[in-house]
Amino acid sequence: MKMNGLLCVLLATSAALLFTAKGQENYDMLRELDKKHVDMAIRYANKNDELQKSIAKNEHLNFFKVNDQSEVKGQEFRINLLLKATVCPKASSESEHKHRHDCGFKPNRPYINCVVCNKNFHDSTDPYIDCVRNKDVKTRDVIRHDKCSTLLHGAETISSFNRDVLAVSDN
Repeated sequence: MKMNGLLCVLLATSAALLFTAKGQENYDMLRELDKKHVDMAIRYANKNDELQKSIAKNEHLNFFKVNDQSEVKGQEFRINLLLKATVCPKASSESEHKHRHDCGFKPNRPYINCVVCNKNFHDSTDPYIDCVRNKDVKTRDVIRHDKCSTLLHGAETISSFNRDVLAVSDN
């Protein structure tokens, strides 16, 4: 009977370690451009008092996974990712607000959904960053779309019309 209990503990520990390592491995597999923007989201979320009080309770929020593959269109960049509370305390210095490999994820904690977009990914001085509980994402869809979509895809512009159509409309 003791052996069964020990086996259960060993399996639970192994599963927890595998779950913890998954997020760390995913971060290491990201492109440098993605890591740069993921770290921006981590910094933003860990400094956000509202998220810290209601969700993280002064725990470090760490990268968990990318929701959708990042998008690069011309100079524009967009990434949607999940963060999760960890066993580590919230960092006290600015330099520690980044992905930390040593921090395992806490079970039963809500995911934080973040979007980072930038009109010029070479210049990271003015990105749009928004982080909310994953279950509240729908309330932010319109705002996120407005902030992260500079082109109205499919909209007609003057250059999309045929010259003949323009000539007829002048008469």
